[in-house]
Amino acid sequence: MGRDRSKSSSDSDDYYREKKRKEESHRRRDERHRDSDRERDRRRRSRSRSNSSRHRRPDGHQRGRSSRHGSDYVDSSLSRSSVASHFATPPIDVGDFENWVNILAKVDQSEDVEYAREKYKSFLLRYPNCYGFWQKYAEYEKKMGNIGEAKKVWEQGILSIPLSIDLWLGYLADVKSIKTFPPESLREVYDKAIDIAGEEYQSDRLWLEAIGFERAIYIDQLCKQTGKADCRRIGVLFDRLLSTPTLHAQSHLERYVQYLNTVEPHLLLSDREYDDILRMTCKALGKPAEELVHQVQLSYICQPTENGMLNIVAEPGEGTYPITVNSAQHDPTALQFMRTEIIARRNEIFLRNMEECKLRSPFELNIKRPYFHVKPLDYPQLVNWMAYLDFEIGQNNEKRISVLFDRCLIPCALYEEFWIKYARWSWKNTKSRTKTRDIYKKAKTHCPTSMNLALSKAGFEESMDNFDAALRILDSFRQEYPGYVLLELRYLGTLRRKSDNEKHAPATDYVVNQYESLIKDSQSSPNLHSFYSLKLARYQLKAKSNPSLAQKVLKKAMSIDPFNLQLYSQYVDVAYSSDSMTEVDIIRAFDVALESNLRLEDRIRFSQRKLDYLEELGSNIHAIEDHRDYHYHLLGQLPDSVTIRTRFVNDPNRATLVQQAMPPQQAMVYTPQMQPPTINMMPMMQMQPPIAFVNQASPAVQLTLIEPTTSTM
Repeated sequence: MGRDRSKSSSDSDDYYREKKRKEESHRRRDERHRDSDRERDRRRRSRSRSNSSRHRRPDGHQRGRSSRHGSDYVDSSLSRSSVASHFATPPIDVGDFENWVNILAKVDQSEDVEYAREKYKSFLLRYPNCYGFWQKYAEYEKKMGNIGEAKKVWEQGILSIPLSIDLWLGYLADVKSIKTFPPESLREVYDKAIDIAGEEYQSDRLWLEAIGFERAIYIDQLCKQTGKADCRRIGVLFDRLLSTPTLHAQSHLERYVQYLNTVEPHLLLSDREYDDILRMTCKALGKPAEELVHQVQLSYICQPTENGMLNIVAEPGEGTYPITVNSAQHDPTALQFMRTEIIARRNEIFLRNMEECKLRSPFELNIKRPYFHVKPLDYPQLVNWMAYLDFEIGQNNEKRISVLFDRCLIPCALYEEFWIKYARWSWKNTKSRTKTRDIYKKAKTHCPTSMNLALSKAGFEESMDNFDAALRILDSFRQEYPGYVLLELRYLGTLRRKSDNEKHAPATDYVVNQYESLIKDSQSSPNLHSFYSLKLARYQLKAKSNPSLAQKVLKKAMSIDPFNLQLYSQYVDVAYSSDSMTEVDIIRAFDVALESNLRLEDRIRFSQRKLDYLEELGSNIHAIEDHRDYHYHLLGQLPDSVTIRTRFVNDPNRATLVQQAMPPQQAMVYTPQMQPPTINMMPMMQMQPPIAFVNQASPAVQLTLIEPTTSTM
């Protein structure tokens, strides 16, 4: 198809007569195009501003913008800015949450335990980050006399929100009230709580609760005279607390000093540190250890408590009894020296920790809502969380980074960006498949309709060459939430990469069939039909090395969407970039665009490209001259008020030649002769001032780039 540009120039008159009526039709159509451009742009902007209602599903959830099938399709990669500057609105119906709150308020007054459990479980399955309702559920079970069920509820809540200090303290309070619960088991619970939630910035209450428990254990062992009484675990907890950035970190050193003044150093310190400080003390005082440490007998009054443990009281009373305990006591001078050294060492740890707190304080002060709620977070808080995460990642402390992500994903649980960032960081730094999959599993609970999460999880599986799992994830989301263009492309891309990895030829045919199926299903939307056609044409050209099939796909798409400029541009590019295409094939590809119903301005640009091709690579001078006449004829059809740039040329002021120091030489000036264009014809290039060429041997030239001048399009 197309005209044969190798004919002589005498045939051009016949050609123009044949095209005269068609060009007249084009001119009228182009005028209508120009008149409607502004109105079409206005409508497009109006659609982009009002797309919130258009993208809302019947169930009230917000779906992804600009990525659904429809006549107004726009590539989703252009409709969403970077994570650092934009956060999607959480797809949660606030009214639904308020209804649940009202239902659970009535459930608390109900005597029907099974009904109450059903409602609480349904709500917490949907909103697992609401720690207050875990507490209410546990309290309801206690009120109904189900202590064992209450304990299970606390544990389920902690599994859902492991950093919730309120849940840990509530759970520990209930466990301590059980008289048959052994102290050693309770100590294990405290240890687990500190290990999991101790890095939380507001965990001071948990630390002090654990220290208080260890003090109670020490006093109990002292009163029972088991010979195992020491408070070294208290010293270990204080040492960890002094090195942990928390909200009230500034007060912890004072607490440590106060407690240190009530006990002998050997009871609080590890054996190694105590021996080291004792040697320093002996050396400073010039006395042996035997003269500085004495054995004494101490008397206490003990009293049983409700939980079965013993406590020391100041005055005797009902149920109390006296005990005498053998203990080591230090010389007052030595004791003062040792305590001063202990405090000095802890002060160094404390000061380093305060520096860490100072670095994190600006981020912490900007956290206004550390708990979960379905209402969207303010944009500054989202930016603050993202900046805080980036800062902590830069500090490269894996434990603190993980804790901060877990903290962040309580108030930000409905924002897919944070889940994806957490999962990608986890896989990159820990290489733990189990942990990364757990993150994606939790993310699915909070963001079940997120396409980006499905893409990220599928990409994670594919990165481990687990193509089948990646395809299952994508296919499952496609079945549940059909219509996402980007999801369809990822699915086909995964299929293609799988076939390339396995060298499985039939799989490539399956990819083509899937593309053809998408094209067939989208015929009601010309834009979407063209979009998939462009993808299939590119696949036929690059993956299957079949430019003929690629052009066939594009030609069919042109019949449905004849005004789509991308189709014609791709059609020309297929011919231009394929080694198997001849010069005649390339010229025919250009002619398809030139004979189309595109706007005059667009056809002029294609005409310029064709002229450039013929000048650079054409083999027939007659074809060049014929098309030059045709090109100037097209330019002549432009109204005087319309100016277009037919091709991109560098502005002469964009690059300046800076001559380095050279001996003075004779300059030869050459002034090119350029004919001014006739009326209504654009010059091929802008008129340039005379160009000076200096006759010199191997000049040293330096390019200095400057800003281009503004030109009218």
